[in-house]
Amino acid sequence: LNGVWFVDKGFATNYLPLLSGYLKGEPLSGVRRNALNEKEISEDNGVSFVSIHNDAYGISDYGNYESPEQAPKHSVAVMTINGAITKYDQDCGPSGMLTKSNILQRCYANSNIDAVILRIDSGGGEGLACRLMQDTIRQKNKPVIAFVSDFAASAAYGIAAACDSIVASSDVARIGSIGTYITILDYEEQLAKQGIKLIEIYATKSTDKNQEYYQALKGNTAPLKAVCDTYNEDFINRIASFRADSLDADQSKWGTGSVFFAKDALKLGLIDEIDSFENLLNSFIN
Repeated sequence: LNGVWFVDKGFATNYLPLLSGYLKGEPLSGVRRNALNEKEISEDNGVSFVSIHNDAYGISDYGNYESPEQAPKHSVAVMTINGAITKYDQDCGPSGMLTKSNILQRCYANSNIDAVILRIDSGGGEGLACRLMQDTIRQKNKPVIAFVSDFAASAAYGIAAACDSIVASSDVARIGSIGTYITILDYEEQLAKQGIKLIEIYATKSTDKNQEYYQALKGNTAPLKAVCDTYNEDFINRIASFRADSLDADQSKWGTGSVFFAKDALKLGLIDEIDSFENLLNSFIN
């Protein structure tokens, strides 16, 4: 739960029931999920293909998930990125960016795949997971297009920004929330109610270890805010670099955490088009 997050607050609130269960000690799986090892191919560990034949895409092919190695010639691979963005696979949610990165690299390696579409519907997530996926996208050897189904906020937008272009599904698709925050939890009162006293012993020379965290618990958030600012500047600057040819140079117009409807996002250069998924697929015919 601790760490740096590029996530829209409203989206994050949807996970409060899960958090509540965790804090109450309700049973959770003790084994970390590895989607790549799962026998059943799904949107978590595979892609769907749209095959282009005779100047038309095979819409009937879309919807079934396969491994990237199964792509027929002249395919467009469609990968979904939805829900909370994390580095590792989630037991009760989608696969993490390590898995998605692996799948994307395998799409690059298959010459039958002409392009990749990332179909995104997410309010964001972990900052380091976003950076991992950005770096993989930038290794591309073929077009990688982001299609925003309804929502691309914070880390989700950061991933979209690394693509060759961004297409939003409609005027009411929402884009942005480009910002950073850090969440910490103070368990002291809860532990005390359970009769638990936490005693921590540090090495003699470890005088500065965890000080940002403990200063924040005491009410001094400045040290942790400085950490947050460093991550945020990197996040914003990477987006500005990825979209240097189209994004408004004034970062105060889009880099303060605001969320925009697609029409306004288009004016700012946050996206490139507003169009349907079908029209995006048709654009690959030629």
